[in-house]
Amino acid sequence: MSDEHNKIFNRYTMVAAGFLMSALACLDVVGELLCIRFPLLFYVILGAIGIGIGNKARGWLQNRKRLKNFFKVVALTGCFFGFISAAGLTVFGANWDTKCSWRYCGRALGVGLTKSPFPVGTPTCRVLHLCVNEYNMSPSESAKLYRLIKEGECPAP
Repeated sequence: MSDEHNKIFNRYTMVAAGFLMSALACLDVVGELLCIRFPLLFYVILGAIGIGIGNKARGWLQNRKRLKNFFKVVALTGCFFGFISAAGLTVFGANWDTKCSWRYCGRALGVGLTKSPFPVGTPTCRVLHLCVNEYNMSPSESAKLYRLIKEGECPAP
């Protein structure tokens, strides 16, 4: 393995990237209360920032054993809670019975960098009608939504 490859993929970079993305997953869980969802692009950007931080932290923490152990405990705890949050968001999916259900409409229409990476399940006719009424769509999203309504044999909104 080349030295450049080791520099990019050392454990400091992976833990730092995982920690920042985990923090965002935890905020996504809390976001249920604030009507926000973070798009996949935010996770990618924070992962890249984490790789940069991890490369710098490797040299800085090398000879500081106590500080290194403190950061290790904090980072691994954060990664654990982030993993639990991401698993919960993936397994339980979207709650379509809240006042902020419209925010799931973009994700129900398909995967993308500007949409939440967590699944929302198969949209029902009620959900599709909610999206028609509440969600600001691009023309392509609107066409896809009306196609889903037609394929689902839903009444016209």
